[in-house]
Order: sequence, then C-alpha cells, then structure tokens
Amino acid sequence: MKFITVEKGNPEHYALLEEMMLEYISETDAHRGISTPKEFIPKITKSMIDRSDGRRILMLAADENEGVGFFYAKIDKEGDAGLIRPDWGYIMEFFVRPPYRRRGIGRDMVYLCEKFFAHRGIGKVWLTADAVTGEPFWVSCGYYDSGEVSAENGQKIFIKELSDII
Repeated sequence: MKFITVEKGNPEHYALLEEMMLEYISETDAHRGISTPKEFIPKITKSMIDRSDGRRILMLAADENEGVGFFYAKIDKEGDAGLIRPDWGYIMEFFVRPPYRRRGIGRDMVYLCEKFFAHRGIGKVWLTADAVTGEPFWVSCGYYDSGEVSAENGQKIFIKELSDII
C-alpha cells in the first residue's frame, strides 16, 4: 500500500481520484437519499486538486495502480466559506473503497491526516460523518459526537483533540 500526495497537473492522480469520487459520492448519496448529477464529479475532483496548498492535504491510497481510498482535509481560517472553526483541522472528504475496508487502511489515512495537522500546530479536528459507514469508524478512531448537526449537510459533527500525534 502506498500513500500519495496528489499533485496538480498529474493526469494519473486525477484519474484515480475521479474514479473513487464517483464511487464515494454514489455511496454517500444513497445513504442520504439524494442524487448528485454525475457531470459535477469531474468539476468537484478538479476543484479539490486545484485548491491544494499549504493549508490543505489531498492524499490517495493505492495498491499497485488501483485506487483504494483518499482523504481531503484543510486548516480552517477566518473568511473560509461555510461552517468553519478557525485554526481547527477539518476533514472534508474521506473514503476507503468497500473491498479494502476493515484492513487498517482507513486508520493509516486518519493518522496521516492528523499528523499533517499536528505538524502545523493544530490541536483540534472536526468533521461531519455519514451515519451509515462514517460514524462507527470515526468513533473507533477517537472522535466524539459534539451534539451538533451541520446545517450544510444535516450530518452530526464529530471532534477530536490531538495529542502526541507526532
């Protein structure tokens, strides 16, 4: 298993991410009873890649040339759009393809994400979790239900305080 930081302008990274985004959005849409138009997926994928900077991380997990999972996270700052918690880490997207679940890959990805935040002095992380597949996973990784629900997606907000990550 290898973990790859997505590079802007790398067509192989784009193709792997877009393929997994189709699967990810299809799964989360089914859990929420909605349908994201498929023509938006390439735009969302491109936006995630194009916005990569020192405050954001976009990584792929790959086995040989097959995409296994990905995560996209950022450090919130004043002026960001939507629900924000300035100077907190925010895990925006996180996905492991079903055949690869329960093998420790997701936990490895969480560790890499939290390490990214810790190296930048971030002590708290938040995310919203899919009720079907996300909530049990995040609780097992030490995140707790804050008692809040995101007005943006109607999902519960989970929080974790980082300590001794590095």
